[in-house]
Amino acid sequence: MRLPVALSALSAALLCAVALPGAASAQTMQFACPDPGTTFTYDSGVKVVARSRDGMDCIMDRVGGKPFKLRALLFDNPSADGADLTAYIAALRPERLWPLEVGKKIEASYKIGSGTWTYQLAVARYERRTGPGDKMIDTFLIEMNETGDKGQRTISRWWISPADKFAIRYDFSDGAGKANRAVVTEVTR
Repeated sequence: MRLPVALSALSAALLCAVALPGAASAQTMQFACPDPGTTFTYDSGVKVVARSRDGMDCIMDRVGGKPFKLRALLFDNPSADGADLTAYIAALRPERLWPLEVGKKIEASYKIGSGTWTYQLAVARYERRTGPGDKMIDTFLIEMNETGDKGQRTISRWWISPADKFAIRYDFSDGAGKANRAVVTEVTR
């Protein structure tokens, strides 16, 4: 049975009105911390457990280590090596990147010792990628380009999973050939 053209057009318009808001909302993410008790296991064997939220900080515990705050799902304080990143995080103000939306950018500068670094953080894209348990998941890719006043360059990338409310992968590389990564292989609730 064929529907009249006007009814077909109305049906198509209603379908778009219902389907498109969900698609559009998938392209943004409001800030949220992982649910308390959620454990993230990295490919290195390190485990972290979500405890609570304090503003733009997620309160986390390293299993067998010390608690830390995770600012805007991006920066650990204290860092994994124990360094206090309070001044650095205050200069970057990564919370300005939220809510995440593709194309959103922020810039900042940070002076340490006799050098100055310039930072550009951007929500580069929304993509599906392999996540914990080798499942395909939705992520926002955050890229941070750092440039030092003496020609130094680094790039850091975080893949933030809206479903897990956590970075399921982190990559770092610099102009001197150093590189690092951390990949979440398991999430337990």
